[in-house]
Amino acid sequence: MTISKLLYFGDFIVIPIAVVALLALAISEGGAVAAGPLALSLGFGLCVWTFVEYVVHRFVYHHTPFFTQLHGAHHAKPLALLGFPSFVSSGLIVAAVFLPLRGYSLVVASGMTSGMLLGYALYMFVHHATHHFAIQPGDVLYRARVRHMAHHYRDGCNFGVTTGFWDSVFGTTIRRGGRIAPV
Repeated sequence: MTISKLLYFGDFIVIPIAVVALLALAISEGGAVAAGPLALSLGFGLCVWTFVEYVVHRFVYHHTPFFTQLHGAHHAKPLALLGFPSFVSSGLIVAAVFLPLRGYSLVVASGMTSGMLLGYALYMFVHHATHHFAIQPGDVLYRARVRHMAHHYRDGCNFGVTTGFWDSVFGTTIRRGGRIAPV
């Protein structure tokens, strides 16, 4: 489904606000002592995000009828602003991560959710950039662009957008001319 620029880019405004609010909540709950667990849980959330990104892209977007149709439209028109309003995904992250963890530890719940939200924002930025920016060899995002463009032109490979790590782990990295596309 085509969405407005506001809905497409909205999370670049909402996510930083949510992360600052979550971090403030964690610090108000745990004080300076919370810094270590907060940083660890934020880093862990960011790492977990890369796995979630891979799984959702590989199995939901490419093997679930409704999402496959929507994602197929993106493959057909990669420059179009297609998808759900991004705040839907952010809301799902908060519901799936923060709500269950808050009973365990507000600090860990805030850190983990912040890491996942930052990972999602990074994914959205990298994905948008691979399609819309003039990325050249030597640019920071060049490897991501090469990986993602290979995904668009070959079936069943390179599902990671922000990293090729999970494609390497699960054997879905494309091989071109005997070479592995850059990780």
